[in-house]
Amino acid sequence: MTGLATARGESAPPPAALDLRPLADTFGVEVRGVDLSRPIDPASGAALAAAFERHRLLLLRDQTLSPERQAAFARLFGTIAIRADYDSAPNRDADTQYVSNTRDDGILGTGELDFHSDQLFLPDPLKALMLYGIEIPAEGGDTHFVDSCAALERMPAALRDCARTLSCLHAYDFKADYTQRMDHAAGDANARNAVHPMLYRDDAGREALWVNHLTTVRVEGTTPQESKALIAETRRCLYGEERLIYRHKWRVGDILVWNNRLLQHARTPFDPAQPRTLRRTPII
Repeated sequence: MTGLATARGESAPPPAALDLRPLADTFGVEVRGVDLSRPIDPASGAALAAAFERHRLLLLRDQTLSPERQAAFARLFGTIAIRADYDSAPNRDADTQYVSNTRDDGILGTGELDFHSDQLFLPDPLKALMLYGIEIPAEGGDTHFVDSCAALERMPAALRDCARTLSCLHAYDFKADYTQRMDHAAGDANARNAVHPMLYRDDAGREALWVNHLTTVRVEGTTPQESKALIAETRRCLYGEERLIYRHKWRVGDILVWNNRLLQHARTPFDPAQPRTLRRTPII
């Protein structure tokens, strides 16, 4: 653990010992030896919260979790967002939702989803997301993550300076199929929308690219042609460097929690005839 922190130029780990194994060069660790089905003692809770702040993605495998224990784990990282607060889809539990290969629960279907951060179409996007694997298809349905902070290092300095002065309109229609390539330029009266800086900065001064294919409609104050070119040019920084990406192949009992504001995630397609059920906890 000490070597990993030193290699990343970070401070020493918290006093409570955690067995952490790196997942990608710039972010993400697997936490071993923690059983989330039992109450988490304060020292371990503080260590897990510190690891999340430092590494931005935590993976714990072989967990057996009730919704209540998942919610207790989620509260280490923030406040749970009740689903009724931000969409009109039915809610099966007060604190958790189920992401399945059906669309009657308001969750995206079975196709590929490009890299994105959830809910940039709201004034206060989610701080973090948690997923717990219940049913996993034999192939596909993997979740990929990209470091949208480190991706800025791939951006030309002039473009990065320009992006710091720009804002983007994000919109989302819960009735639309976002697994399909869509043209957002026309807008939609049913879509929720919000304007955010193109480069988000958190309280620690970390910057991340807040542009994605699914919800970014346009760059404010530019022509449609300029907007399209800027979105495409900035998004290219997310691709082409494997060290910035972690590709997660799900197993039953996996639980992932990640910083939704500093990482973007994507999903590979899967066979709709195979069950894929993940229990999701959004955190604000």
